[in-house]
Amino acid sequence: MQYKKITSGNTIIEFHNNWLGEETVIVNGQVVSKKSSIWGTNHYFAIPENGADVKYILTSKLTDGMQVALDLIRNGELVQENVPVPFGSKPKKPVNKAKKRGLAELKEYALEEALAEFEQALEQDPKDPEIYFHMACAHSVLENTSDGFSCLKKAVENGLADTEMILNHDMLAFIRINAAFEDFLNSGFTEYDEGMVAGKKELGP
Repeated sequence: MQYKKITSGNTIIEFHNNWLGEETVIVNGQVVSKKSSIWGTNHYFAIPENGADVKYILTSKLTDGMQVALDLIRNGELVQENVPVPFGSKPKKPVNKAKKRGLAELKEYALEEALAEFEQALEQDPKDPEIYFHMACAHSVLENTSDGFSCLKKAVENGLADTEMILNHDMLAFIRINAAFEDFLNSGFTEYDEGMVAGKKELGP
């Protein structure tokens, strides 16, 4: 097993592979690419940073000395080159039991209970974007629109890798029909009109 962590601004990129040549790239705690390789490969992914999608290419390769190394390209610019990947396992992250309980409650639509568990989960990991995303889901179903928008914004600010979930998740349907959502989408999920969210500037009759 080989493991390496690379930091690009506020983005934390983790690369690890196993003895079968299966490579995994994790960004801000979320898997963004998985490939099998012997001699190296390219991992493509986009991450929201400051309201805009930033395109990355992480290239794994073997050097002349048969050392696994990484190149990192950000928006077409090489920012790190020949970063050696040492042997070692990915450090184990403590299990967030409150997050697991919150997800179980959310699946059962015990929404208030889920939110209480997620609040506890944030005490252990206040930068986990998935916690904020799932809180937004609960708030949306409860029609707590302002809290839902706020949680989605925090999820993106903390590096939510798959923003497509905001557009597709069934539990977020109530938020998506709000008059403020289109501008929120166009801002890269970073800004919204609080008056429209609260229904003070709703469009139409």
